[in-house]
Amino acid sequence: MESIPFLHANRVFNIFFREDLAFSEVRAVLDRLLEENAFDLEVQMSRSSYWIDLDHSSFEVWVSEMDVMIERK
Repeated sequence: MESIPFLHANRVFNIFFREDLAFSEVRAVLDRLLEENAFDLEVQMSRSSYWIDLDHSSFEVWVSEMDVMIERK
């Protein structure tokens, strides 16, 4: 599994992934997570993962603090 730091919406996230992802996919996933307040500690305690559908791909995503693991499904 690889990881990269990723600056988005004035925040730095650590993105973990197995397959290559387009920057547009990473930005879209992060936007959805921000909409769902996924980086709030209380929300993280109550959710195990997120299913995010984009135009031609679906992802299962796990969030822990500012660490985001993205897996294409």
